[in-house]
Amino acid sequence: MINSNREIFIFFLKLSNQLPSYYFYMSEQFKAFGISLVPVTLSQLKEIRHNNREYIISLTSDFTKYRNHLQARKNYLDYMVLSRKFCLFDISSFEIPDMASKGFRSKSYHFFQLPVNLEETVKNIAIAIYEDRRTKLTWPGGVRSKLPSDVGSSS
Repeated sequence: MINSNREIFIFFLKLSNQLPSYYFYMSEQFKAFGISLVPVTLSQLKEIRHNNREYIISLTSDFTKYRNHLQARKNYLDYMVLSRKFCLFDISSFEIPDMASKGFRSKSYHFFQLPVNLEETVKNIAIAIYEDRRTKLTWPGGVRSKLPSDVGSSS
């Protein structure tokens, strides 16, 4: 879709000690789109130096993961999403958060209600990422004008 030398990464937020079985399935699905799925904990996510907008997937399917997800949102994720440093893809069987409307407007927050078809969800996430990257590459302001070097000099 987009010719770019940089590889695309999506961080998969680990909300428990073990990776869920669907992580490996999603990873294979994302590889078909040229995207790597990288598991990280919240503390590892905080340590990563964020030069560009990062893409995060959080999948909460039980109460333990939901509690950990709420704690991560409260401490870090909401701020990063609302400041447009993160684009969060929240796949959850729980309610949509209050901050979602602000995130939807800035295209920094995407919500998928469980149960979902993982193949279709992966495709929708990949499309959203490629569209986001394309809009960042084509800035609507055009080319900055340049003034001649002799402007203002008297001849």
